[in-house]
Amino acid sequence: MPFNPTLPTWLALNAANSTSSTGNTDLRTGLAIQGGNLVPGDYFDLTNKEANDLSYQTNGVLYAGRYRWVQVDSGATASNVKTGTIGLMPSLAVVSLNRFGTRNPPCNIVTSYDQAIGLSTDVRPVIFLNAITPGNWGFIQELGIETVLGAATFAGTPAIGAIVNSTTSGLATVPSATTAVVTTSLGIAIDLPQVGKLFRILAQYVPVVQD
Repeated sequence: MPFNPTLPTWLALNAANSTSSTGNTDLRTGLAIQGGNLVPGDYFDLTNKEANDLSYQTNGVLYAGRYRWVQVDSGATASNVKTGTIGLMPSLAVVSLNRFGTRNPPCNIVTSYDQAIGLSTDVRPVIFLNAITPGNWGFIQELGIETVLGAATFAGTPAIGAIVNSTTSGLATVPSATTAVVTTSLGIAIDLPQVGKLFRILAQYVPVVQD
């Protein structure tokens, strides 16, 4: 059974952009309030209805999947952290190395795709749900039905069921070899992929380690 913390009922998952690791900030001091239900790395699985109910409609509708509370790295490119773009977070392997004194990023920090946290083989893609200021905290999605932002052009022919890959700018593309699964493959399109627009995929090629 997945870790399933109690969520603050007032919080829309795709509108979080907090300066606090707990999601709560003291209005006078600006410091994080140590309380409530969120701690870095909290994740939970939601049904379609639960995700819909926790959606800020202006930023889009969320669907069934796994969501995680993370910090956006202060060095992330702000313009590439927005609804539907792809971010990168270190895998458990990188975090384990960190314990032995190597200079690798801590767990539960996500950067924009172009900044590529750590080694390229030791990160995994996640989806940003909304704009989050670098250095701040918010939710990302790492499994399930995800909404991604299409690149300006596609190498392949858009089609429902086509494999969708990530690009260096953190956008989604349909590759020319639509049947080949590669290291940048995210999942398959369940909407018709559109250039420069949001569409849904079923994420199924991204390994998630319980960290």
